[in-house]
Amino acid sequence: MASQKSRSNPTESRTTSLQLKKNRTNDSKQDTQSYNKTKPKKVKKISKSIKRMESEISQIQNQMDRIAKDLTTVLDLMQTKKGN
Repeated sequence: MASQKSRSNPTESRTTSLQLKKNRTNDSKQDTQSYNKTKPKKVKKISKSIKRMESEISQIQNQMDRIAKDLTTVLDLMQTKKGN
């Protein structure tokens, strides 16, 4: 009796494991499909964020250039006054 049960169990476990593998592949396909549907939306949001950051960085660089010019002017005026 015990030998008959052990013989039937491997086939049952094989079919069970095959079913589990099949379910896993179906789940991963569904996950991939849902990801592909949301991907363009996420890409658009990310690209908008990147463009906004680039714009802000450009504005900051312009401000830093103006500050550098102002500081150079102040230093030149200070050196001129020290020379007199």
